Amino acid sequence: MTKDSATYHKLITAAADCFAEKGFNASSVREIAVRAGISQGAMYTYFKSKDELISAIVLEEQKSALNAQNESFSGSYMERIHALVSSCISDVGYPATHHLWVEIIAESARNASLGDTFISSDIAMRHGIGNIIRQGIASGEFRKDIIVEETTIILFAIIDGLIARKAINKDFSPHKDLTTFSVTLARLLT
Repeated sequence: MTKDSATYHKLITAAADCFAEKGFNASSVREIAVRAGISQGAMYTYFKSKDELISAIVLEEQKSALNAQNESFSGSYMERIHALVSSCISDVGYPATHHLWVEIIAESARNASLGDTFISSDIAMRHGIGNIIRQGIASGEFRKDIIVEETTIILFAIIDGLIARKAINKDFSPHKDLTTFSVTLARLLT
């Protein structure tokens, strides 16, 4: 029953798919178990409730983001920030989709426990981006007067807003529709 087991990831993926398609309230535990190819009883050995599944999805998303932030990168700090922000908008991350991320944000506003998980995950992910910004400041690439905490909040608000736009408009493409995005990021940081 580890978080690295194949069954755990089947359940996370099945739940993510169900939640993205139907929303949290309309998705049943039975449906998630069937989609994962396991019994409902076996599912309960991993997750006691849909709330636990939703929280696990948020934490997997956090793990995915932190892994991306910690990968080696050979470009400038600006290029690294741009690549990470663009990836978040375009790909979201495992196991979330654009639709699911919008659902998670909405459910986090309604469900205090999930809201706490979302906020702590947001803090961890913003801290990782903040470290990159601090490195950019120390190297002289970014302005020295940047308030890192505020800047990461702005960046994540942009990310969440553009993820929502992509969820609503499947034809939206950050690369095609935001040709000055790198300039906007540069104005924020340099």
